Amino acid sequence: MPKIVDHDERRDHIADAATKVIAREGFERLTMRQIAAEAGYTHGAIARYFPTKESLLTASFVRLHVQANGRILTEVAGKRGLDALEQMCREILPFGDLGPKYARVVIAFWDHASQDTRVTQIHRENNQRWRDQFHRFLVEAREDGELADHIDIDTAVGEVASRNAGWQMVSVLLPEVAGDDRIEAGLQALLGELRGRPAGGSGRRGRDG
Repeated sequence: MPKIVDHDERRDHIADAATKVIAREGFERLTMRQIAAEAGYTHGAIARYFPTKESLLTASFVRLHVQANGRILTEVAGKRGLDALEQMCREILPFGDLGPKYARVVIAFWDHASQDTRVTQIHRENNQRWRDQFHRFLVEAREDGELADHIDIDTAVGEVASRNAGWQMVSVLLPEVAGDDRIEAGLQALLGELRGRPAGGSGRRGRDG
């Protein structure tokens, strides 16, 4: 009986392999043969799914967002307000062993997006999705009396987004000052500012490998 091939699963596997190579080697020396070797397929097999390197990189970028959004959806289920916002930030911030590796790939794609309009659009759409979620959680926080009266929600959305992106960059460029304890302190400081009082205790950390 012929083997049934799940083509979607194979595409995802190849996209994940590309992400691993980017995390290890960066974009500079990335080749389709490296990705094929990482995935355990021949170069020809890869080409049947992704005829160009650009098509594979785009699929890899989309896959990163799908995975991140899946984790976020799981962590914020049943939560609202600042609790939901905190859990979402924990899935974006570069905690643990995997966080900086993921951040390195994301930052590489940010640079790539400046040269590829399709990747730019994917990034913009996902960024807007996250900002919409931040906005919703902050509105809920105001409704629940968690948010300090002086906080402007639109400004706060930009601040949350900027701090998440900033920690991703710092974890790659200055890893010695971006350990879990410092990221945790930064997150608690942000939440304290939103509440209008000093930062409190710490919660569960994000990805730890």
